[in-house]
Amino acid sequence: MMKILMVVANFVPEIGSAAHVYYDLAKAFVKRGHEVDVLTSYPREYNLHEKDVGTSFPINESLEGINVHRCKHPSNRDNIVVRGFEHFYIPYYYFNHYKKMEKKFDACLMYIPPLPLYYLAKKIKKYDGTPSVLNFQDFHPQELTDVGILKNPLLIKIMEHIERAAYKNADHITVLSEGGVDYVVNRGGDPDKITHIYNGTLVTDIDNYAIKKDFKIKKGIKDKCLISYAGILSPFQKIDDILDVAKLLVDYRDIIFYIVGDGMSKEHLKNRIETEKIYNVELLPFQEREEYFNIINSSDVSLILLDERMKAPCLPGKTINLMASKKPVIAIVNKDTESANIINESQCGCVVEPNNIDYFKNIVLFLKKNKSMQEK
Repeated sequence: MMKILMVVANFVPEIGSAAHVYYDLAKAFVKRGHEVDVLTSYPREYNLHEKDVGTSFPINESLEGINVHRCKHPSNRDNIVVRGFEHFYIPYYYFNHYKKMEKKFDACLMYIPPLPLYYLAKKIKKYDGTPSVLNFQDFHPQELTDVGILKNPLLIKIMEHIERAAYKNADHITVLSEGGVDYVVNRGGDPDKITHIYNGTLVTDIDNYAIKKDFKIKKGIKDKCLISYAGILSPFQKIDDILDVAKLLVDYRDIIFYIVGDGMSKEHLKNRIETEKIYNVELLPFQEREEYFNIINSSDVSLILLDERMKAPCLPGKTINLMASKKPVIAIVNKDTESANIINESQCGCVVEPNNIDYFKNIVLFLKKNKSMQEK
């Protein structure tokens, strides 16, 4: 048995890829007899289902055998300055909370980003000798500069300095994509300390969720082809491609698109839908996990999108859930990305280049007409 500390900035009841990936992983460790503690932030209302907004959550609690420790700190999604500085001050808040736990661990598994959590791993090791595995799910600052979120030259240099220090000094690093290994090595990482490991999912949970698939009935769209995107709404995903193809298909009354989630791009998408009268697109807020899978299970086709400007190797977190749920995928990604390779190799969907809206439209119509291809 090991005593494992997992550090992640988002954890249940918050909704999102990071929260659920580490929730599943923590449960898997517990099932294998390990003692698991999770150090995370106090739930932020903008990441909660509407029924949980206003709820008071315990700072420390046991959740399905997982010891959850929640740390309160300033947070504001709509203030880009506060949002940026949050990445730099949460290691301080987390470390103060860690010391109060008064517990020694065999290993620490840390979800990156935020990139400055590297300093937390460093402080924990100096404090009591606990080694850390840095689990890089995204590569900052590369992804932030690719899509134009981070433009300040000084901040970019600071982030690049932290990135190089993390790669050079980490006890061990895991990356989601095969290309991520070369990416880290080229920036100073030791290849003997880097491992490629895909995110996992609890297949038993997926099978249990698969029983419920009544979303179409509830929404009165039983006879329509439902195409869904469920996840974060940010510049990384370029959700505008969904609206662009929906406009081309607006006369097809038997096709409807659902975009489910929240994020920086939500108001922009909402305004486009209203001003351009894209009536075949519906926006829904974050959903609880059971309803999230209900939407996936009820969909005819699910979507994965990545902005074509993204140069860093990455793999959208929802990919594993869609594959485990046996849903056909249309992936709007560059054809030379790892996401495209996985979709093509597994033959679980079709790859469309970003901005190729006509081809996107044709693939939608092809899959709508060919149920046998959807099943295949």
